[in-house]
This record gives sequence, structure tokens and C-alpha cells, in this order.
Amino acid sequence: MRPVPRAPVRRLLALCLGLGVASSLPAQVSPYPRIHRFEASDLSFRQLSDSIAQSRRAEMTGSPFPDLLFFSYVLAEDTDLIALAARMNLPYESLATANRIGESRTLRAGQAVVVPSVTGIFAALDPSNDLEYLIAASRTPGDRDARARIRGPAGTSEFRFLPGARFTPAERAFFLGTGFRFPLPKGRLTSSFGLRASPITGEIQHHAGIDLAAPAGTEVFAARAGTVSEVGVDPVYGIYVLISHEGGWETLYGHLSARRVELNTTVKSGMMIGNVGSTGLSTGPHLHFEVRIRGASRDPVPLLPRLGQ
Repeated sequence: MRPVPRAPVRRLLALCLGLGVASSLPAQVSPYPRIHRFEASDLSFRQLSDSIAQSRRAEMTGSPFPDLLFFSYVLAEDTDLIALAARMNLPYESLATANRIGESRTLRAGQAVVVPSVTGIFAALDPSNDLEYLIAASRTPGDRDARARIRGPAGTSEFRFLPGARFTPAERAFFLGTGFRFPLPKGRLTSSFGLRASPITGEIQHHAGIDLAAPAGTEVFAARAGTVSEVGVDPVYGIYVLISHEGGWETLYGHLSARRVELNTTVKSGMMIGNVGSTGLSTGPHLHFEVRIRGASRDPVPLLPRLGQ
């Protein structure tokens, strides 16, 4: 199977639009042909449908993928992203990553979306949300990859395009809101999960989480939506918060300087729940972060989309 051609992306856009990719049009005006109706009478939609059908055949048979083009669509009413992708017969991964949407959500009436003509995943070269960090970390370059440049409402973004690709189970979990996000704006991993020499006693013992160094007072975020099931002050964890999540998962946040939530509070992913501190058995400001499934500790690192620097 040959790679998706790189040069034709710019060349065909220029021929179809009379524009280069780096158009001088105002940011609110899409440089891409607009889809008005999901009907065969709409020329742009018919061209999109034909290309998507070719893409799906290429996935199944190993035949060449069609050239990558982009269209635009302005929502007439509030629409779920997954439902919108289904109406186009386009994998929701393609629509979400092309528009840099990091989680499944409702798109608002009047919002313009960019619609790719080839099935696959767009890996942002400058990741800005947890899903994009996860994709960048888990996707090694392949022979079929191509570069793509997409003009969106917020400006032009550069991508590595993976034709025919779909979300991994971890990526799908993050997109659907069932994965874990990084609990700090930035943080440096200083102690891993598992056996280690205690920084207090020097004895070898099991470390049930990871330690993330960050300045005192740094905001601590809920790594996933859930309910605050326990709060308190512990001789080891110091000021801590325990959050229960669907499916028997729990996350614990220790050594806080302050907590910002109360017992039984319902929290959303990314909600501020406390501040980094050095309470309990601690040698300096950091967050002790644990992930548990039905009471058993799990290494958080494979479950996180990134580790901040």
C-alpha cells in the first residue's frame, strides 16, 4: 500500500479553491469547500462520500488511499460529535483529531468544523490537550504517514496524518471521558511506582503511586470525573483527597498544602481539588498520586496521557 501523497494535498486544494493552504482569508472564513446538506445533490457531500468509500475499501483491501482533501460544515443545530461523524459515514476519530477536539461533546449551532475526506487520525505536531499528548506518545512514525496542514478557526495546525488509523483502547477511553488526565499543569516524575528505597527511612518498600515534583501551591486537578469519597489528614499522606470513579477506580492525591473540595462533592475531570504541598512524610513539595482498581494499586504512568516537564 502506498503512502497518502503529500504534494497533491496542497496542489489539489489550490486547484479546487484558487487558494494556497496558507490562505489570507479571515480566520472565521473557512478556505475549504462547504457542505450544505448531507444529500447526493450537494456536490461537496457527494465528493466527500465517494472519497470516504474509497478510504474504507483501501483499509479492507490494501488498495491505495485517495488524495486527502478537506471540506467545511457549519452546524445548523447543537449536534453530538459522534452523531455528526456517523451522518457523514466518517470515523469519529478522524473528525475529532482534525478539529483538535480532545473529548466527546456536543458541538454548538453555528460552529464550523473541518471535515477530512480520508479516514484516519491526525496527530498534532504541537499537542495541546491530553488526547493529543497520548496520540503523540503512542504513535511511532510509519511508512504510510503524511504531513497535513489544516486551517481552523484558531489558526493553522500541522499534523502527521495516519491514514486508516483508529483510536487505541486508551485513546478511546480519554476521548469518551473514561480515561485519566494528568493531575497537574506541569510536574516532573521523581519517584516511580513499585519497590524503592524510602526517602525518609532508606528501607526498601512498595511505593503505591508516583511522586510528581511541582512548586508549592501548584493547582491539583481531578484526573477523572467522580465523587470525593474520602478526605483527611494522614501521618503518611498528609492532607489528602480520595476520589471514586465509575468501574471501581479510585485516585488519591497526597501531601497537599490545602484541599479545595468537600466530602461527597461531585467533581469533573480537570476540576481543581487542592494545591501541591509537603504535608505528611515528605521531603519537599510534590504530589503523591495513586490509581486503584477495586482497592488494588496500579502503576499510574501507563494510564496517563503525558508527564509534564
